[in-house]
Parts: sequence; structure tokens; C-alpha cells
Amino acid sequence: MNLTVGDRFEKRFTFARDDIVDFARLVEDWNPIHHDAEFASATRFGGLIASGAHTVAYLMAFCAAETTRSGPGVGLEFTFRLVGPAKPDEELTFCWEVTGIEPSERPLGRLVALRGAVTAPGGRTVVEASATVLSVDRL
Repeated sequence: MNLTVGDRFEKRFTFARDDIVDFARLVEDWNPIHHDAEFASATRFGGLIASGAHTVAYLMAFCAAETTRSGPGVGLEFTFRLVGPAKPDEELTFCWEVTGIEPSERPLGRLVALRGAVTAPGGRTVVEASATVLSVDRL
């Protein structure tokens, strides 16, 4: 694997309103703030917001896509702090940065530590995250 400390991966993504509603229904999250526009408009968020599971799933998938680009690996640990709402049609920035790499004998490979975040326009934080992934020569 070619990852080094300081490597940074960034992607911009926008959740469409219909995607927010569909994801909430798919995972059976019946909180009306994710699928009932009338209810959501009366909340402090002023409208629909993506579920934390939706935002975090996308952030985890982005981590996996980037850390396995040059070789196989698996996620071992993720932590998330949900700080603010992900609103429909706002461009979010998903980011991961490699903060450490250490050899691992069991399981054999390299443990890669990362710090992640999702931010909204104006630098508003949506999610803070950390991860440890195992990079291996073969699974």
C-alpha cells in the first residue's frame, strides 16, 4: 500500500432530498425529520436533514474506497461525533487524512490511523470522525 502519513482525501457530495427520504426508509429510520417535510420545517433545522447513519455511511464508504485504492484492506474501528445537520442540496465536503501508520503482526499488515470530517458550506462541521484500517498485501 502506498499510503503515507499526511495523505489527504477529499470529495464533495450533495444529498438530494429524495435520497435522504429513500435512505431513511431503507434503514427503517422513521424519525419524521428525515422524510416529513412539513414536520421538519417546524424544527430548529428548518427542513429535512439526512440521518446520521446516511452521512456516516457515505463517509465510511469514502474511507474504504480511498484506503483500498492501491491494495486490499478492511476497516477495524470507526468513531463518529455528529455535530450538525446535513441538509438536502448543500454541497458537503467529505475528508480523511492519514495520521499514523504502524506495522501489525496480528493481524499481519499495517494499521492506518485516519482523522475524518464532513463539513458544510462556510466550514460548518457536520461530522468529526476517526478510523483505523488494516492494510494488507492480500486478504
